[in-house]
Amino acid sequence: MTPARPGRIASIDFCRVIAVFAVIMIHTKPFMRDLFPSAGWRLPEYIFNQPARFAVPFFFMVAGYFLGKTLAAKDRWAKVARYERRLLVLLVAWSILYTLIPSFWPHLQQMGYQQLTFAKIQQLLAAPLHLIFQGAKVHLWFLPALMLGVLLLALCVQGGRTLPAVVVAVLLFVFGLLGGSYSVTPIGFHVPFSTRDGPFVSMICLTIGYLFQTKKTVCSPVQALLVSAAGLLLQVLETWMLWKYFEVPWLAHDFLIGTVLTAAGLLLFALAAPNLGRRSKLESLGKYTLGVYACHYLFVDALGPLTYLFELHIWQLLFPLLVYLLSVALTGVLARQPWLKALVA
Repeated sequence: MTPARPGRIASIDFCRVIAVFAVIMIHTKPFMRDLFPSAGWRLPEYIFNQPARFAVPFFFMVAGYFLGKTLAAKDRWAKVARYERRLLVLLVAWSILYTLIPSFWPHLQQMGYQQLTFAKIQQLLAAPLHLIFQGAKVHLWFLPALMLGVLLLALCVQGGRTLPAVVVAVLLFVFGLLGGSYSVTPIGFHVPFSTRDGPFVSMICLTIGYLFQTKKTVCSPVQALLVSAAGLLLQVLETWMLWKYFEVPWLAHDFLIGTVLTAAGLLLFALAAPNLGRRSKLESLGKYTLGVYACHYLFVDALGPLTYLFELHIWQLLFPLLVYLLSVALTGVLARQPWLKALVA
């Protein structure tokens, strides 16, 4: 997921829509109520949650792919500075908005707007590093992670060298795994922060996308899908093994080795089939992806309490769809206002 750019690739826009809807599926937690009480676990949620984790690594890879030409330009540092400044504006602006906009109706009714907002500000200021690396809302971690990853990538590939970027990316990713999902294994360790945040996953995904661009990596659509399928199988295997042998909850993982491979296969597929989705509705919605990602939690918070009011399972399917459609509508409105366009485009 990157700021708006000219020369869009239809297949990437098509896949970006699928990816941002996968993010919304994760955040709306469809099927959080047990559809199969006799099974004793939420089978549909288990099926959908982990495969949907490909989305953010895919966004990072797309960003790295389109940075390939930027980092090869003579004025690359000026362009990187503009890129970083743009992301910083998005992070600050949306952090302010999520701080000022009430996120939970019952709390607003109990505390009142002023007291609730003051409490949120106090909570954010009490954990400044958390605020820096995640922003004022959980999903905004993507922005500082992208900023750090882009800066590291730009530093590593000066002079056209790619080996330093690969080495740094792999080391950070291994650290992120061993300090994250694999922390409970004999080779893992515990760290006092989430390795989802920062450059631990963003750097390797940006580097993969960058290499796809600079090395002109090509394969057939079938080969790409096989890569993605292999990644998904590996991800399921990792998840099962961590659950089976170390009692790590099935839904606890933000990223695994297989997650990155799944996203890489999807990007290869999009590059192998550039006309996929051309002139379709999904392609046209691709340009709204950044705005949808930024604003969708407004509607997750607003509609979330209804999940506990509706007993019908159909609501669990309608919830993510409504969040997406409302986010698209808001993004479209904001994109038409010159003074607000920078928030979503």
